[in-house]
Amino acid sequence: MLGDREHTYRVAADGFWQVHREAPATLTRAVLDGVGDVDGARVLDLYSGAGLFTSPLAAAVGDDGTVLAVEGDERAVRDARRNAHGLDRVELRHGPVEQVLAQDGSGADVVVLDPPRVGAGRAVVEAVAARQPSRVVYVACDPAALARDVSYLAEHGYGLASLRAFDLFPMTHHLEAVAVLTR
Repeated sequence: MLGDREHTYRVAADGFWQVHREAPATLTRAVLDGVGDVDGARVLDLYSGAGLFTSPLAAAVGDDGTVLAVEGDERAVRDARRNAHGLDRVELRHGPVEQVLAQDGSGADVVVLDPPRVGAGRAVVEAVAARQPSRVVYVACDPAALARDVSYLAEHGYGLASLRAFDLFPMTHHLEAVAVLTR
């Protein structure tokens, strides 16, 4: 439950989902806080998985906005199609993020990305920066990869506006972070 909206998700038994039961809602709230007012905006949801952020972002962009969700795992895209069913302002694309971005040069007002532990890397960061979004909301499970990619974004004029850390894996050294970068 996020505010007055409830989002329901179905994920294949062997698919990826957050293990901490409060993680989906906690991370989604942080991402929505990070993107700010996106009513009418074009938002890219990169490494979108089963669509954890896709449906809430679709609600946030309203009737005049769009969400392009990109995911490389075919099973996750199938889950995302089921989870975003009926949301006509959502476009789902399957393929490696860097390849999909190379084929689609359209702009973006805001970019949300939740890459795997290795991070997004230079090629994806450059493709994101080329779209000149006003903000980038980066969800990370590895602080070192996040620091590297924040450095790459800084080379393109983005600065770290906020950083929130969440201990979603108690009794381990793992944490999730949500970084907001602005131009």
